[in-house]
Amino acid sequence: MRKKEAGQAFILVLILLAIGALLIVPALRLTSTELKSSQIVGGKTKTLYALSAAQEWMLWNLTQPGFTNDFILGVEKIFEIDVCDTPVTITIVMQAKPGQGGVSLATEHLIKPTKEVTPSEVDNNYSGPYTYTIKLDQLSEDNSQGLDAVYDVLPPFLDYIPGTSRLRVDGGEWQSFGEPSTYPKGNQKRLRWPQGSGYFTEPMRSFEVRQVKEIEFQVTGEMSPGNSTFYNWVLLKLGDIDTLSGPVAPITVGTGAGHVGGLLEVSKDSFPNIILPGVETTIRYEVKITNLDGETHQIQSLTDYLPPGFDYCTVSPPEPEPYAITWEDCQLPSGITTSNPTEIFKMDMGTPDDPDDDRYRLYWEFSPAVPIAEYKDEEDILYLNFYARTTKDVSGTYFNEVSVEPFASIDSIFQPDDMDVTQDDFNTTYSWTTGAVMVPYYDSEAEADGESIDTNFSLTGGGVEITSWQIR
Repeated sequence: MRKKEAGQAFILVLILLAIGALLIVPALRLTSTELKSSQIVGGKTKTLYALSAAQEWMLWNLTQPGFTNDFILGVEKIFEIDVCDTPVTITIVMQAKPGQGGVSLATEHLIKPTKEVTPSEVDNNYSGPYTYTIKLDQLSEDNSQGLDAVYDVLPPFLDYIPGTSRLRVDGGEWQSFGEPSTYPKGNQKRLRWPQGSGYFTEPMRSFEVRQVKEIEFQVTGEMSPGNSTFYNWVLLKLGDIDTLSGPVAPITVGTGAGHVGGLLEVSKDSFPNIILPGVETTIRYEVKITNLDGETHQIQSLTDYLPPGFDYCTVSPPEPEPYAITWEDCQLPSGITTSNPTEIFKMDMGTPDDPDDDRYRLYWEFSPAVPIAEYKDEEDILYLNFYARTTKDVSGTYFNEVSVEPFASIDSIFQPDDMDVTQDDFNTTYSWTTGAVMVPYYDSEAEADGESIDTNFSLTGGGVEITSWQIR
């Protein structure tokens, strides 16, 4: 029996050897595949490590004084570096774009009204229809005050077409919107949403920061006199805050040589409008004033609100000290005045955690008043140039605000009932955010062996911050 059992064991061994022979080749192949995979993963890990290290190298460089001095906005700069025997190519671009978030305004205004019209150029015998679109942008970061009502003052001889009011939010689908009240005064009409004397309810009343709501409607009629440019006005009621658009949505009839229903328009440019971070820079601001009305007006004063962290500079500081600071490359104002502001006032807009939000208000009072003629050509535009100085270490957009105050008789169409625009409101032409100065941010791409890491760097008070990171 034992001999038979021994033979049986031998057969079993032969079977196991045969099975082992069949398994060893696939096992060796699997081992080879695993080794190759490890090499691939190991190689990719090494590449990603090199890319990450290269981006850290770029981040460090951005904190070094003078590194970005020869950068040109929108132009790529390429660096070749070696990280642990891995060649890495870094491409970096300096970018600057206007900010999209809420703005801390120096004035009490909250929602910016603008307006467009189609068609905007017509023949003398055209009688409509015209399509107006009122755009309401919650520009201020303060959205605590709801919108009560929207008023629209039409040019002479235009009539609202019933049933044409529509509303859309943030560029979405148009939807029906309630009919306005219509108030006639002479040859003009004024519209009011909501109809009657009540106020808006939700969802029209509340706005998210930077939310945009648009009201569209149509009018018809033949405007007179011909060969003139006709303006529209929008008024927003937000509690005790009245916000006038000023003259908007011009319609040019015929040659458009005359101006009907306008007033002044003010804007501002900055030179340069891109400044390097951490570098003390002098900014020349240019205020541009245009008379869009059919008669000469008298400019009584001009008010300018510098961005946070900007100082007015002059060659001879006015009283009171130390609100204006002397620098060798500063100059006195030029244009409609060569005098320093009548008043320089520091507006305490900051908080204990962020005192840099404080802003300076510059106020020029003109005596005698400065006349500005009806706009016929470029020679009729008035300018005021002045200088400010700043050193900004944080990427972002730094806006200015400016207003010009003539003394014009208020039209009766603005006065009746609850519209009740004051003389001061009517005679304050406000620019909203203008004259932007931008401190750039940087887009950086590190590439090696077909792999790449994209990074966006922005400057903060504490150094450089990574705002986005993507592996491709």
